[in-house]
Amino acid sequence: MPNLMDLFGQISLVAELTMAVAIVAFGLAVDYVFRPTEQKLVLMRPVSLAAIFATVSGLLGGWIAVLASTASTPDGHLPVASLYRGIAESLTVGFVSFGLLAAAWALVAIGGLRRYAAS
Repeated sequence: MPNLMDLFGQISLVAELTMAVAIVAFGLAVDYVFRPTEQKLVLMRPVSLAAIFATVSGLLGGWIAVLASTASTPDGHLPVASLYRGIAESLTVGFVSFGLLAAAWALVAIGGLRRYAAS
């Protein structure tokens, strides 16, 4: 089983940018927990959608790159190890991005409770 830190060190620029969109959504949610305002909540929805679309696009792009670069050897065997490593790399993007989105919306729920408890 590959080390998760090895996978993060080997991901592509597109994968890093995909995760950056989810990190922005998470950062916005952290800000909303400490200072819940309607403007931040309104901004959270489109940023979350952007993170979802970026994640799905990153996953599909990773699978396309893996499948396009996987060629059989002259004896007809597929290089299974590199195929699995490429799929793991693309799934890491989805795992991290969707995990950050789930945590972000949990924080938004906490911020919402704080906002309505204060009023």
